[in-house]
Amino acid sequence: MEEQGKIISSCDIDSNLALQIWTRGKTPRLSILNKTKNSRKLIHLAWVEKRSRTLSINGKKPGENITYNVSDFEPAVTKILTEYFARTTFKVKYFKLVIDLEKAIHRPELATNKADFAMMTEEKRSSLWVADCSEGDRNTGYFRPFFPANQMEAEILTEDNLKITSLQMRSTEGLFKLGVVDALKKANPERWHNTVRVTAAAMLLGFSYCGADGTKTADYFWTAGEKPVNLNPNVTVLKAPVKKLSIHDPELMRLGHKLTAYIRHCYMLGDVDVSYHDDSEKELQEAGFTRNRRIDFNTGTLGDVPYRVTFYVNEEEGLTAFGCNPRMQTSRHRGDMVIMIPTVIFNDAMKDDTIGGTGGNEFYTLTRLLWAKEFDEWYGSIKPYVRKFAGLIEE
Repeated sequence: MEEQGKIISSCDIDSNLALQIWTRGKTPRLSILNKTKNSRKLIHLAWVEKRSRTLSINGKKPGENITYNVSDFEPAVTKILTEYFARTTFKVKYFKLVIDLEKAIHRPELATNKADFAMMTEEKRSSLWVADCSEGDRNTGYFRPFFPANQMEAEILTEDNLKITSLQMRSTEGLFKLGVVDALKKANPERWHNTVRVTAAAMLLGFSYCGADGTKTADYFWTAGEKPVNLNPNVTVLKAPVKKLSIHDPELMRLGHKLTAYIRHCYMLGDVDVSYHDDSEKELQEAGFTRNRRIDFNTGTLGDVPYRVTFYVNEEEGLTAFGCNPRMQTSRHRGDMVIMIPTVIFNDAMKDDTIGGTGGNEFYTLTRLLWAKEFDEWYGSIKPYVRKFAGLIEE
């Protein structure tokens, strides 16, 4: 074990069990040490995201079995991760990734004529900003926020603060030079500052990528740009190119879209209810909902399998519901998934998902609301583990 890697930090749970952080230069692993048997198991930190999980180990006495709740491990995991942050190169990599991630999510889409607004792809509609240079002079214009703003944010997002005055300013760098992003982080840190920091920490530490396995990508972030050791002097080893973070990288696309969906829709997530039922159609119709239409969603849109989604409305109650029936077995839930939201809120969400206030797409907005809801839950599960060292702004 020590020849392959090393233990950076350790915390005793009791006389039988200890948790440790082990690394060999890539994504760290959580080491679960059974002190009575002197046996160790290495797992990714994503394992502790599920607080309801239990762990059983053999005790000192013959036949003795000791069971722990993962929720009780939170103080120990926080402690060993904080020590790991202080003692390794993780700190440097973390702060660099925070900067790269901020630039990725704030990268504006460019519109140089009015037709560009109507032709935005779904991927471009996931952006938070549009560099609007469509008024005749393609080198000047304004950065248009593509998200709803509260009162404090609206005071920052004035046209005077968002002017584009040259060709070079129609970029991420131009937006950051205006100071608007920093002002938003100060005005609403939970939305603009903490989410990015927690996500960056999770990406490097081996937590899930919002429920998906991101360990290969995490390992790449640890090793990209490093020159391999050439063990054969007769063979030339080329240095691997440094991978630049982009929200559009295949491994990161879904996590990035969920992050931006959360930032856009965070104010209305309290009105979005997700539940699970054996027969969504029967239960919704008995609750006064009328079936509207049905559409199939491909694998990866709502989950790890294809879904058949039925749209329902209850005009009397002012509610819209979606019955999502998995077409194959999924490990994420049993039965059908039902997403319910007040119709007026859903209509507002569709407006927030358009550029220029036109072309609302129910299917696109349904997906983004679910992704935002998933990110909200995931973010809440990661934040307690990293809050002591991630530089979060707590109110």
